[in-house]
Amino acid sequence: MPDIALSCRRDGCGTPIKVSDAGAISHLMHRLRKLYRQSTLEADNAAQYWADTATTSRSPLAPLAHVPGVMAALWTPDIAPITATVLGAAGYGFTALPKQLIHFTTKAAAAGIARSGAINSSTTLLNGFFGPGVYMARLGRPINGFIDRASRIPIYLPTPAGTVRVVPYLVYVRWGVSGVRTP
Repeated sequence: MPDIALSCRRDGCGTPIKVSDAGAISHLMHRLRKLYRQSTLEADNAAQYWADTATTSRSPLAPLAHVPGVMAALWTPDIAPITATVLGAAGYGFTALPKQLIHFTTKAAAAGIARSGAINSSTTLLNGFFGPGVYMARLGRPINGFIDRASRIPIYLPTPAGTVRVVPYLVYVRWGVSGVRTP
C-alpha cells in the first residue's frame, strides 16, 4: 500500500504543510519502519561504545565489555534481519511438536532400555552435529540418513518434555546427558 503524501508551502509562509492520504495501517507501518531504523542505529552506536570500552579502558574487567558489545552487534542494521530470522526459526523448534516420536536403536540397546526403562543420551555421530541428547524421529531409514545404519529397532515414545525439533520429521532431540524414561 503506497504512502501518498504531498508536501507544499503556503505563499509567504516558511513552514511546509503536509497533506497525506495515509491510512491507519500505512501509518503504523511507517512508525514501525522508523522504530526499526532508530533501534538498529542505536545498536550500532552501542556496539561501537562497547568495542571502544573493551579496547581503551585500563580496567581489568575491560575485556568483559565484549559481551554486551556482541549482543548489541546482533541488532545492527546489517545483522538485525538475520537475528530476527534465527530467533523466529528457533521458536519453531519448540512449537507444535508431534505427540509421539520414535527412538531408533540397536537390538542390544533396546534390551538395555527394556531392562532399565531409560534411554541414555546418545554417543553416536549426531553428537558432533547437535550435541549429546536423546534423539528421536518420525521417519526411519532409508529416508532418514541421520539414523545410524545399525539402529533398526524402533521405540515409540510420547514426546518427552524439553524435546526440540532440529530437522522436521528427521531429527528431534531432548538435549542433555540424562536419559528419557520410557512409559
